[in-house]
Amino acid sequence: MTRISQIYQRGPAENPATPEERNHAARAAVWHEHGVAVIDPAEVADDWIRQAIINEANEKYGRRTEQ
Repeated sequence: MTRISQIYQRGPAENPATPEERNHAARAAVWHEHGVAVIDPAEVADDWIRQAIINEANEKYGRRTEQ
């Protein structure tokens, strides 16, 4: 007889979080707990601010290799 964990007896999650929601929550937690801001330049609407973020990251860590 195969036994299935009781958690699966509840059925699917009623409101599963999207990957974007999980990423946002993780970024917020890192900011509040460690003071580290994780900003995806693709999510920054202002062109000047996005370029400033990219420039700062390039200066601190070096340019990214194209993937």
